[in-house]
Amino acid sequence: MVRKPVVAGMFYPSSKDELLLSIEAAFLGPLGPGKLPEKNNEPLSKPYGIISPHAGYVYSGQVAAWAYYELSRKGKPQTAILIGPNHTGYGKPVSVYPSGKWQTPLGELEVDENAVQIILENSDLASSDTAAHTMEHSLEVQLPFLQYIYGNDVKIVPITMLDQSPKTAADLSKAISVYLSLYPNTVIIASTDLNHYDDHETTVKKDKLVIEAIESEDPRILYTAIYEANVSMCGYGPVATLMLLNLGRVKILKHATSGEISGDLLEVVGYLSAIYE
Repeated sequence: MVRKPVVAGMFYPSSKDELLLSIEAAFLGPLGPGKLPEKNNEPLSKPYGIISPHAGYVYSGQVAAWAYYELSRKGKPQTAILIGPNHTGYGKPVSVYPSGKWQTPLGELEVDENAVQIILENSDLASSDTAAHTMEHSLEVQLPFLQYIYGNDVKIVPITMLDQSPKTAADLSKAISVYLSLYPNTVIIASTDLNHYDDHETTVKKDKLVIEAIESEDPRILYTAIYEANVSMCGYGPVATLMLLNLGRVKILKHATSGEISGDLLEVVGYLSAIYE
């Protein structure tokens, strides 16, 4: 079973050569880290986590590049567990893609069936499901960055959250923790954009509340900030799940809005990259 790309040619280029150029432009752009990552095949010494946005590369790619640049410096994981919001409403409340491969213009990545089994066995709420992933973009757009820094021999566990409640985040983090205790050479990727479609100034203020909540290391503060300030962050559940894993101190790497790329400051989306190290 091969999951074909559904947003190639829209969120990122559909040809291999153009995609590679697009990724390198993200690393080297004015909002990016300013340099290309060096290849590092040393196994990760411990589990790491990153927060990365999932808009079109022209808008959020430079912010995402910060997280992948820092991750590449830590070493190479055996498995990447990707957690994103479910934008489509299809599928199960917590959907774990069970088996097969995911394809991008850069090649195919194999689903880690052993990791899937361990997570499903230790979660009360997650289900084996492909429907939620059929048209979902939040995880797909992470894969070319992974492939660029590591190649195609990192295994993946794609998970989407339609139910992003605190209870669900706690359940999923518990299940992932069991896996990490057995296989620490793993990275967790929480995919999210921040506030949507307010003006630039309002979005920066709302995003600042989210960033402060993430830095607090308390997911309850994140949920409260989103609710009280009406922040339209789409992947708060994945971020809360990552926070609950206690992988180390969070380092905020880059924040920007789409307006800083497009010049349109009236309706923007906020983007964040961070690493737990």
